Amino acid sequence: MVSDPQTKLDTGQGPADLQLVRRALRGDSSAVDELLVRLSCVVRFVFRLNRMLGHRLPTEALEDVVQQVYLAVWPRLDAYAGTASIESWVFGFARNCLRAESRRRIHRLRAVRPVGDQVEREADAHSADETEPDDELRRIEGLEALRDELERLAPVEREVVELRHLEGQSFERIAARLELPASTVKDRCYRALSKMRGRLRRRDVRA
Repeated sequence: MVSDPQTKLDTGQGPADLQLVRRALRGDSSAVDELLVRLSCVVRFVFRLNRMLGHRLPTEALEDVVQQVYLAVWPRLDAYAGTASIESWVFGFARNCLRAESRRRIHRLRAVRPVGDQVEREADAHSADETEPDDELRRIEGLEALRDELERLAPVEREVVELRHLEGQSFERIAARLELPASTVKDRCYRALSKMRGRLRRRDVRA
């Protein structure tokens, strides 16, 4: 089950979005249409997250993730509290569903490892460029570590990293959105990235 990813981003947009969601839940067709347009951000979020985390899940898997996000979001609209914009709220679902799919991929790859020699011979026969199961496992596990470190950041740092590196927004736009000086936004972002880099290096040393 996907945990509730309600965040503190875009508190100014939240109340208006809450009214939109409530109208949609009451059956207002115009509100439903507007909400569907707003929820089209799911596709962008899933594919952008995948690119940031290594661009390793194939398109068909990402399309499945998009559907999983919609299936997770729609029944839970009545839980939307309006403390963040609808896009920020949905972004959490996209992140969680992509993480779940990556973990399922790891489990599937581990399940085929007992027949490793045969699988490798067959893979070589089909394509010399195919990624080996062990390489894919290491890559996905590395992405899991990156996501874990992102989750460990303080909310004020994580939101800036997500807006900058996942949503692709400029520091100036983030500053306006969060009503903060651009210098503060940059400092939070660089400090957060430095923390993540240090923790990831320590993981590598321990491994």
